[in-house]
Amino acid sequence: MIRLRLDVFVVEQDCVYADLDGKDLDSIHLWSERSDAGPGEAAESVVRLLPPGISYDVPSIGRVACKDTQRGTGLGQELMERSVRACQRLWPQYAVQISAQQYLIGFYESIGFQVAGEGYLEDNIPHIGMIRPWHSWGHMIHLVSKAALEFEAVYRGLADDHQSVLEDGWNKKEVLKHLIASESSLFAYMKKKSQASPETLPALDLESDGRGVKLVRDLKSDIRWDDPTGGILSPESVAEAVSSDDDLMAFWNESRASG
Repeated sequence: MIRLRLDVFVVEQDCVYADLDGKDLDSIHLWSERSDAGPGEAAESVVRLLPPGISYDVPSIGRVACKDTQRGTGLGQELMERSVRACQRLWPQYAVQISAQQYLIGFYESIGFQVAGEGYLEDNIPHIGMIRPWHSWGHMIHLVSKAALEFEAVYRGLADDHQSVLEDGWNKKEVLKHLIASESSLFAYMKKKSQASPETLPALDLESDGRGVKLVRDLKSDIRWDDPTGGILSPESVAEAVSSDDDLMAFWNESRASG
């Protein structure tokens, strides 16, 4: 971890500064490395999480670095997303603060951070403070509910051709029904999880976080994927599919009520 930090912050950025600032022992460190990495080899990416009271009154994320060969691959964003989730689990109710290099403002904004204050020079490099507000589970459920209403509005405005059959044998109405069922299950899960105190949730479960990140990316992509349940969660056959808009809207409303 230290080797990558020195490679990036000292050598690459041509900046002589004290990387070992006495805060590492109080921090939580996340990193990624190749499965075949040898002893002493630099990590692929690294970040440290600092508890409240170390750098700021709130938790902070710092020393974010990626090896040059990993930039543009999404590894840095995944590392930051995991870091934010870890901070929210470890220190619930707190915002998260960072000191960002100014050319990365857009990147951090895409993860939910907001500019806070004026820019400044740190080790002769333009920086700016950024904050990511705490969002409770109640707030997240509100966002899901809002998205559900927007989905219904979009569905009602669809063209009349959604009975047409797609290349893989599903018609568009079946796909929508499958998405509605998935949304209903996710909403029910979030409601159940919101009843638990954040302090009782696992502090760090990076394996499950990794599976979650992969699932979200798969769902956001347009790549076809095989149903791992062997058909249990797949839409019904075309012959058994809902046959009218009213049937699908009834299923949608039933899903919302049960969620």
